[in-house]
Amino acid sequence: MKNGTSTHPSTNGNGTRPTNGAAPTTPTNISELHWDALSPNVNEALRQPLDPALVSERKGRGGRKFSYIEGHTAIDQANQVFGYGGWGYELVGPVVLHQIKSGAAYSATVRVTVPGAPSRTDVGFQPVNDESVEGHETAYKGAVTDALKRALRSFGDRFGNGLYGDPPTATAQRRTQPQPKRHAAPSNGTEPRSEDDARTFRTQLIELSAQQGFSEEQVRNAVQNKTGRDLDDLGVAELTPLIASAADKLQQRQRNGNGSGG
Repeated sequence: MKNGTSTHPSTNGNGTRPTNGAAPTTPTNISELHWDALSPNVNEALRQPLDPALVSERKGRGGRKFSYIEGHTAIDQANQVFGYGGWGYELVGPVVLHQIKSGAAYSATVRVTVPGAPSRTDVGFQPVNDESVEGHETAYKGAVTDALKRALRSFGDRFGNGLYGDPPTATAQRRTQPQPKRHAAPSNGTEPRSEDDARTFRTQLIELSAQQGFSEEQVRNAVQNKTGRDLDDLGVAELTPLIASAADKLQQRQRNGNGSGG
């Protein structure tokens, strides 16, 4: 996994490769059960809509109004969703000055990294509206901010993805339509599925982990460390990403164990 975590899905926890058809030896590194997936809490936060009060408007081509979120708003949302220190971004390559017929503009490429998710990369663009040092500085920084917002929007409506499109999608529509009352979700996160389904999912997670050599106790400890909750308290919505990632890791181990020629 990226971001400094030294997991090696091609080996067992003790650093040895499983032989073909043989059960893997018992891992010794519990951190390998910190699945490469966003935590249930983060997934739940991403499912929440963007507060319409955070949306700004500007005039664009043809006198039309366009909805958008400010750069500081996107950063605040990322801190709320992923946690302070739970995400980061970096420039990919230089910020480029483009000379065009109507003037000049800067472009920048930014990569957003969140542990447990593929990195997101996008390009931002900002014209130079004032041919001064300050004007170029504003455009330079604006290109980086635009790229950051565009990379974050791939995480969904919480980052203004619903503001894009012609016509815009969910977020913009919510700003002009009466909102139905929202009812609190069941605390066990199982809607609309039953506790029987959640119990089946817990068993599946334990079995998938056992095939990688982890004991049930290790699974429970890892779940507690990752979510802050006991395995038996998690519902279907929270267990689903853990199961998906555990299955993916198991497939990676099996492919690596079988070799490239299989």
